[in-house]
Amino acid sequence: MITVGRLAEKYHMLPHQVEQNATTYDFMITDVLATFDNYQQAKTKKGTLDPKAYNLSTEQLLAMKGKLKK
Repeated sequence: MITVGRLAEKYHMLPHQVEQNATTYDFMITDVLATFDNYQQAKTKKGTLDPKAYNLSTEQLLAMKGKLKK
């Protein structure tokens, strides 16, 4: 339900519209982003936030994607 709520809020839709139109991939990506945001928030509370975490270059993102495909 939390994932449906996040998607509904992000795309300005009602939850039943998200449920009818979203794919499994949409739910998976939303869950990964929520997990990463929670991780970053937990690091912030400890005072160890790395500001570079959200500032990745295209090459770095493609390298991460390549590692996942292996």
